[in-house]
Amino acid sequence: MRSNHFLDEVSSYIRSKEAKKYIEAELKAHLHQAKTELVKKGYKEDEAEELAVRNMGSPSDIGRKMDKLHRPKIDWKLMSMFLFMSATGLFLFWFLFKDGNSFSVMKQVYSVTGSVTLACVILFFDYRKFQRWGWVFFTMGCLILFQFQFSNVLVNGSPRINIMGLLSVDSIVVLPLFLLAWAGMLQSKKMNVYLAAILYICSAFLFMVTANLQAVALYSLMVAVMVWKSSLNKRKILIIAAVLLTTCVSLLLISLKDLRAYQFERLFAFVTPEKFSETSGYMYLKLEKLIEDAGWFGHFGSLGKIDFSNEMMTDFIFVTITYTLGWAGALLIGLLFLWMIWRISRIFQTVKDPFGKMLVSGSFAIFTAQVTVNIGMSLGLLPIISVSLPFMSYGALSAMINACLFGLVLSVYHKKNIILMKKI
Repeated sequence: MRSNHFLDEVSSYIRSKEAKKYIEAELKAHLHQAKTELVKKGYKEDEAEELAVRNMGSPSDIGRKMDKLHRPKIDWKLMSMFLFMSATGLFLFWFLFKDGNSFSVMKQVYSVTGSVTLACVILFFDYRKFQRWGWVFFTMGCLILFQFQFSNVLVNGSPRINIMGLLSVDSIVVLPLFLLAWAGMLQSKKMNVYLAAILYICSAFLFMVTANLQAVALYSLMVAVMVWKSSLNKRKILIIAAVLLTTCVSLLLISLKDLRAYQFERLFAFVTPEKFSETSGYMYLKLEKLIEDAGWFGHFGSLGKIDFSNEMMTDFIFVTITYTLGWAGALLIGLLFLWMIWRISRIFQTVKDPFGKMLVSGSFAIFTAQVTVNIGMSLGLLPIISVSLPFMSYGALSAMINACLFGLVLSVYHKKNIILMKKI
């Protein structure tokens, strides 16, 4: 059998066009090397080629093996958990509102359906096409943040802007853009620790202008993790980080003298909520009481103590889950979140593409921070701040952002075997 016929037959069993290209090139190189060695031993050209092909083995067996080894794969475990958690959050919301407010239920249905669709679209999109647009994404993110300064709509003191009149969003909406931006910029040869620090300071300042501490914290953590996992000099990263942290702490201490009485009260309410039971400590005591009264199996049939305010369905959704499903149900949800965090970390370890690793590390940081802070403040372990619980909290913005994160992680996993073969 001639080498071209051999390669054609092997390729006929390989379904991935991209994998087929690299496998053909690899096999052609092996055949050429084997043929060259046989010619040196005294074989004629045609005889050497046929013998090299024969020594390779059955083309059908090779084709099937290569197709199974190198075809794009979907992490069905993580994908299934993503769908399950999305469905669980939707079912819980439907159960709580099944006797009224159908508009809110339908809105959540649209949010979950849209987020699942978005994650699937990103999954099958080649994430590598984003790499060369890192600086563009960064510029877009900064321009959008700049637009918040001209907004006349304030929610809890934070400005919001409308997207095509359909959705009102705060500054956290640009996190996926900055995730793509930093993942691409950290692959640039022009990037160094000092430039990264300047870019972070400028963008973080724009976040701070929007008065959204949640977005500032998530963005800072994301950048810190991605920069640390990059190829930049670790010693310089630690020095710059120490300088920035010292500066931030110093500014915070200086600003304490300008705090008003009610702001100090909010700080102390976390430590001693009983002293402020009628003001800032009220919510801490309320959440604590609901957690204590939940019991192991909750109050699935009687939910009289839950007032279903906006906070109980968004920031404090984990308390609602605990009261509804009990400590056993809350523990199960917590373990499922912990498994998802572990699974993303495992994907990070298996991915070899530097750009893909940056995307996974940034997604890991944002997702883990949301879960940790939301559950922590619901259990009284952390101060109350506005952080949604992925998949569970009501609202389209949170659903779409986490859909982007999981879509990117799944997309990186989908291509990881192709990337590995390309490097080989």
